[in-house]
Amino acid sequence: MHSLLPLSRQELLSLLDRPVLDTSVGGLPSPPVNPSPMSELGSPLMPKQENLLEQLPSRDTEWDEERRGRDPIPAEADDINALSLSVDRQASYLGASSIKAALMVMLKVQPSLRNTLAAPLSGVEMSHNFPAARQKSSSSSSVSSDPQRIPWSWKGQTLIDAYFKRVHVFVPMLDESTFRADYLEGQRTDAPWLALLNMVFAMGSIAAMKSDDYNHINYYNRAMEHLPMDAFGSSHIEMVQALALIGGYYLHYINRPNMANAVLGAAIRMASALGLHRESLAQSSSDIIAAETRRRTWWSLFCLDTWATTTMGRPSFGRWGPAINIRPPEFGVNANRDSAQHAGILPLIENIKFCKIATQIQDLLAITPLLRTEDRCSLDAQLVAWYSSLPWLLRTTDPCAEPLYMARCLMKWRYQNLRMLLHRPVLLSLASSGLNPHTQACDADLSAIETCRDLAAQTIEDVAREWARNQMSGWNAVWFLYQAAMVPLVSVFWQWGSPRVPEWLKQIEAVLDLLEVMEEWSLAARRSREVVWRMYEAARQLVAQQRASASPTIQVLTGADGMLMPSPGAADAAGLHMSPIGLEPVDGLGMMGLLDQGGLWGDLDGMYWGASPTHVSLGSPVDESALAAAAAHEFAAYGHPGATTGAHEGMGVHAVDYSGIMGHHGHGHHGHHHHQGQQQQVVGGMDGFSYVQ
Repeated sequence: MHSLLPLSRQELLSLLDRPVLDTSVGGLPSPPVNPSPMSELGSPLMPKQENLLEQLPSRDTEWDEERRGRDPIPAEADDINALSLSVDRQASYLGASSIKAALMVMLKVQPSLRNTLAAPLSGVEMSHNFPAARQKSSSSSSVSSDPQRIPWSWKGQTLIDAYFKRVHVFVPMLDESTFRADYLEGQRTDAPWLALLNMVFAMGSIAAMKSDDYNHINYYNRAMEHLPMDAFGSSHIEMVQALALIGGYYLHYINRPNMANAVLGAAIRMASALGLHRESLAQSSSDIIAAETRRRTWWSLFCLDTWATTTMGRPSFGRWGPAINIRPPEFGVNANRDSAQHAGILPLIENIKFCKIATQIQDLLAITPLLRTEDRCSLDAQLVAWYSSLPWLLRTTDPCAEPLYMARCLMKWRYQNLRMLLHRPVLLSLASSGLNPHTQACDADLSAIETCRDLAAQTIEDVAREWARNQMSGWNAVWFLYQAAMVPLVSVFWQWGSPRVPEWLKQIEAVLDLLEVMEEWSLAARRSREVVWRMYEAARQLVAQQRASASPTIQVLTGADGMLMPSPGAADAAGLHMSPIGLEPVDGLGMMGLLDQGGLWGDLDGMYWGASPTHVSLGSPVDESALAAAAAHEFAAYGHPGATTGAHEGMGVHAVDYSGIMGHHGHGHHGHHHHQGQQQQVVGGMDGFSYVQ
C-alpha cells in the first residue's frame, strides 16, 4: 500500500487497467558473519510494518540515472537519497536504512505531505546541472589505442597535492612516493596509469575547489576513455584503484549511487581475481611495499563499499567472510613514504574495525528491520566499545593537521549515524503502525526511540561545530545532516501535539541554516535543503493548524498517561466523537478515518514522551539496562493496557507552550534568505547549543 501513497488520482485509476504482477523477490540476502536467530521479535510491533520500510520496485520498474542528460532533472536528484521527490519516480530497491523509508512513513502518518512534496522545482534548483559525461565517439577509440603521456604541470601537481591532503587519508591505497615519481617523470602511457591519474585529478579538483567548479567532469571523462568494457578483464591493481575512486567516491559525488554501487562491486570482483583478499599472496611478494599496497587497496575497497551501502538497506553480498584472510595494513611499514601531514594509515586501521561491525548491522537490517532487542543492544554496544577504544590521536580534540582532523570528524559522524540508523526502524515502525507506545511498546523500544533522537540531535550539533570549508568535509557534512534531519521530521509529523515539538523544529531549523551555508562546499546542499525545507514547512503548518483549531474550541487536557486529549464536551462540539477511553472514535472510523478529518488525531493525540533521558557521552559505553530503567521510570505514570475505567481521573489543564515555533522561520524563509541571528550562532560553532524544553 505504501507504494500507492505518492500517486495522484489519475495514476491510481490507470493502475486498475494493468494486469497484476508478482512483485515477490526470490532469494535471500547473504547472512552476517555471526547471525542471530530471528524467529521472534523482542518487540510488540507488528511484522506488517516492515513492508513500509522496504521499498520494492515493481516488476516493470526501471531506473536510469543518466536521464539527467536528457530530461529536466536536477543533477543532484536521485531516488536513493529521496532528493528527486516526484520529479524522478523511477525507483530501485531500498531497505529500512534508506532515506526513502523515513519519507514513506511521513507520507503515511500525514498524507497531506504529498501535495507539499509534489510542488514543481524552483528555477534556482537547476543551477547545479554540470556537463554530463560525454558519450563514446568513434574518435575515442583512437585515443585509447594510442594514448598520450601526461606531462608534469603545476596545475596537475596542485591537484595531486589536494588529493593526498584531503582524500588519501580515508583510502590510503596509493603509494604516495611512487605515484608522485611516476607523475614527475611523465613517461607512462599505459591505460591503467592514465585512468588512475585522471581520477586522482578529478578527486583533487573536488577537494580543492568549491561546488560550482566543474573541471572534475573533464578529468572523469578522460579517465573513462581508458576504461572501456574490456578493461574489466584487466588484471592490474591500478585499474582496480581507478574504479575504486570512481565507484567509491566520484559517482556518489555527482549523485549516481546506483551506478556507483555497480562499479564498486565490479572493482571488488576484479580485486578478488587479483587475489587481493588472500594474505598468502601478499606474503609471497618479495616487495614489502607491493604487499602493503595490496592490503591497503583491498581494505580501502571494503570501507568504501561499507560507507556507500549503509544507507541503501541492501545486503553486503559477502564483502566480509571467512574466505577473506588478508591482514589489515601494518602500521608504520610505509611511515617514511606517507605524507607527513597525516597519521599514515591509523584512520584506515580503525575504520576497518568499524566497517566489520557495520557490515553485520547492514546484513541483519537487510533481513528484517525490526531486530530483536538483544541483537540491537548487542550491536549498539559493539559500536560504543569501538568508539571508546579508539587511539587517543583519533579521539582527542587537540589541534592537529587538517587530514587527521577530517578523519576524526568523519569517523565520529559515521559512528553516530550508524547508531542512529540501528535504532531508527523502531521509531519508523511505531510511527507507521498506529500503536499506542504508552501501552503497546516495551521499555526497550521507548529507549531505542530516545537514543535515536539523542543521536540525531548530537549529530546536528557536532557537524555544526566541526565541519570545515572544503568539499570533502562539506559533502559528508551535508549527507549526515540530511540523515539526522529525518528523525525530528518524523517525530513532528507523528507527535505534533508533544511539548517537545519546539525542540524538534529548532533542530530542523539548525539543519536548514547549515545547509544554506554549505552550498558552496557541497553539490547536494541546495537540493537537500529544498527537500528538508518543504517537509519543515508542512510540519510547521500542521502544528500551527492544530494549535489554531484546538485553542478556540477544545480544552487541552493531560491525562495520567501523559497523552494530550480534548475534553469530552469540546470534542462533541468539534464533531469528534470519542470512545470512553479517549483513544478510538466511534462509528468505526479508525486512525486513517481520523486523518481525513484534518489530521487532528492522526498521531493518536500526539503522544507526550516526557523529558529525554540524561545525555550519555558518545565516547563512553552505554549501559543498556540503565537506559531501560530510565525509560521505565520516565513512563511509570502511564496507564496500563486495557484500563477502561477512571480514564479521566487526575487530569488537569495542561498548557502547551508553542511560542517560538514560528519565531525564526515564520516569515517567508525560502531560497537564499539569510537570518542573521541564527546564522551567527551556527557559523560560530553553536557552542551554546540548547533546546527548548
